[in-house]
Amino acid sequence: MAPKTKPLPQRYLRKVIRIRGEDSPNVDRALEQIARGRKPDGKRVMEGVLSWEEYKKRRATWDKVRQCIGLDAQFWKGAEELLFPPDWLNHAEEVARENRGMRKREAKALGCDPGEGGADTVWTVVDENGIIVQIAKLTADTNVITGDTKAIGRAHNIPPEMWMFDSGGGGQQHADRLRAEGYPVRTVGFGEAVIATPRRGLATLQERIEQREDRVVYFNRRAQMYGEFSTLLDPSNDRGFGIPAEYDELRRQLAPIPRKYDGEGTLRLPPKRKRHPNSTEVTFMDLIGRSPDHADSLVVAVHCMLHQRSRPVAGAA
Repeated sequence: MAPKTKPLPQRYLRKVIRIRGEDSPNVDRALEQIARGRKPDGKRVMEGVLSWEEYKKRRATWDKVRQCIGLDAQFWKGAEELLFPPDWLNHAEEVARENRGMRKREAKALGCDPGEGGADTVWTVVDENGIIVQIAKLTADTNVITGDTKAIGRAHNIPPEMWMFDSGGGGQQHADRLRAEGYPVRTVGFGEAVIATPRRGLATLQERIEQREDRVVYFNRRAQMYGEFSTLLDPSNDRGFGIPAEYDELRRQLAPIPRKYDGEGTLRLPPKRKRHPNSTEVTFMDLIGRSPDHADSLVVAVHCMLHQRSRPVAGAA
């Protein structure tokens, strides 16, 4: 008797159709005009599809991950290795739209990433539902930073002990000045070692963090702050965290950050800048082309909201 043979698995033909931003008749017309050395007139030859003006705006403001998916119709390689995958950021925008329907929100914390010289200073105000406001301002005269911080904190009725500065970039000096004036503000250093601190009484936020706390070890405070914020942003959580769509620079900075673990399972993030000139390691500056001031301000605010002060501040009234 001839041996029985297994039937060959049924195979299906699949054709993938990519529709890129350039395939819009409106965009195609404008690109053709540019190729002929003419200035695009922006005329819409077809309604209901991507316009030339919107295409230009998206190319200018969307992060490279979002452009790859939304404009180039490509799968982003390594999306599962991102700390903030595109669908998580899209969900955060949806949550922010839902938050706008809330009658009143109570600000919980203010995070400040101070700038020096020609760099922006960025303040972020948050509650457990997401970002309430993010303000970026050029502070060539850094003396204005403490006054602006007081104004923002008062405007949102946030107690000074829930104002937190990144201690780098002059942040320690700004905090010391405010403490001398009687404002018990707090600081955090991105490069400092991680030491457990008590969390505030935000039960739902605490539960979300603790779901992964036992399984994740953080290399430093930067890894902890970004890792905890990634947990909050995860759409599988009961309550989402909102990032308003108008903060496109913030999204651009968050989008390419990788989720990397070393051989011991420790979460590590790229350094902000190269540690020495001959270094070949990828840095935040390489990934986003600038300092991650908007992202840093956000994770400082979230860290302040999640963690209460572990010891009194010297010099605070």
